Amino acid sequence: MASSVLRSQIPLGGICDVESAKHVARRLFESYDRDRNGILDQGEVAPMMVDAYKGMSKGFNPSKSDIDTYLRILDRNGDGKITIQDIEALAIKYLVGITGESPKRPKRQYSKFVEDRLDVARRLFRKFDQDNSGFITENEVPQLLIETYKSMGIQYNPTQEDVKSWMRMTDLNDDGQVSLEEYEDLVIRSLQHAGIQLE
Repeated sequence: MASSVLRSQIPLGGICDVESAKHVARRLFESYDRDRNGILDQGEVAPMMVDAYKGMSKGFNPSKSDIDTYLRILDRNGDGKITIQDIEALAIKYLVGITGESPKRPKRQYSKFVEDRLDVARRLFRKFDQDNSGFITENEVPQLLIETYKSMGIQYNPTQEDVKSWMRMTDLNDDGQVSLEEYEDLVIRSLQHAGIQLE
């Protein structure tokens, strides 16, 4: 009985509930926040990376570039600091399966025309996700927009206001970054707005 109650609190695909994931995050954060200032800095993140590789029986000596990339990935809210909230968000994403991102669209069958447009969008997204974080950040958007318009035969140089407007339109959960799912959602909404039959 108790296991069925517990299981009902764990989302499909998750391995624990939200509170357990937060507990793991707190323990992890406390292990590496050696100066106890509530922020993980480069010197505290490097040992975290080394330990993660040790856990996979691999040696790793991270470069400054590796550490900077890892810091960007860990900084879930984009404030330039790695806090307990950032680590909790990652633990929830990977242990519970909840990302805090836009609600998942039900899996639909789209027309070949729509699927072709989504394939182009996915390729562009991956091309401009320069740090392979799974997200497009504001500094990656200008090149994405230029290439998107280029693929339609239009020369376009976005202004900073264009980029900010695109982020407001695409970043559905206001976390300062755009997931592939949010980008696909924008493509679908744009096609709907243009009167394209989706299915």
